[in-house]
Amino acid sequence: MLELPKNEYRISITSGCNMKCVYCHNEGNKVINELTKDDIEDLIKNSYDLGLEQVRLTGGEPLIHKQIFEICQMLSEKYNLKVGINTNLIEIDKLMYMIEKGWIYRVVVGLDYYDAPISKQSPVGVSSKQILENILRVKNTGVNITISTVFNGDYDNLYSLIKWANDNEIRIKVLEEVKNEIAETTDSEYLQMRDKVLKDFNLVSRYDEKFKEYHGMKNDFTAVTFFHSHCRIRECDVCKKMHLRVTSCGKLKQCIQSDENDIDYREGNIRENILTSLKQPVNFDVKPNRYINTQVI
Repeated sequence: MLELPKNEYRISITSGCNMKCVYCHNEGNKVINELTKDDIEDLIKNSYDLGLEQVRLTGGEPLIHKQIFEICQMLSEKYNLKVGINTNLIEIDKLMYMIEKGWIYRVVVGLDYYDAPISKQSPVGVSSKQILENILRVKNTGVNITISTVFNGDYDNLYSLIKWANDNEIRIKVLEEVKNEIAETTDSEYLQMRDKVLKDFNLVSRYDEKFKEYHGMKNDFTAVTFFHSHCRIRECDVCKKMHLRVTSCGKLKQCIQSDENDIDYREGNIRENILTSLKQPVNFDVKPNRYINTQVI
């Protein structure tokens, strides 16, 4: 029987955001759009038996969605799903409210700078200091929290972030920044950074065969995960194992780089649309057609 990758949906509930990060893929969205609570419930009802256990809400910035409370309550209380959220953590009070309600089990925070007026590679936002304080507020609730940062060649900044995360026992994911390119191997500078971090922070390397990722371990704690671009080296088979992505305009999206096999699940039979998307083969030959960062955080 078909099952959802990792028993999870990754749903962009809005393509709107309160930041404008230069590398943002925005889950393949090209225009501002939103899914309603009813849209999301239709998706869940028609695929609940496909091994669905958790939902990751992304954007854009999901915390600015006008129905964010209703959506998370529905997923958590009505369907007993684990709800994760990818956020820049500017709207901290909304998130804390939902954590107190027990609706959120995991938080992934995008943070690129340890000490800067704006926390990410964006012309608008709030300071790194404020986001670090917000991260500690979330951690103190006991909710699983991870920092996701895009490596841009600045070792001083990266090392400060990793040290802070390690000191506070917070996992950090270091992502390879991707441009419009196909290559034989992962970027050499990124690979050098990975090896240097493992050595300088005295971490034990562990390789995840299924997802082809390296982790830096400190005893039993995953201190650092190195997330290279699967798109750059056409590891489409690996990418497909991670998520079934849903865009804010209702498209089931197997590939961030291509619109070729997108299916609008709301058009026609929802159940059949979901099954059709799951059956689609991976496409190693698709060529990127725009500057895009394809990281999955």
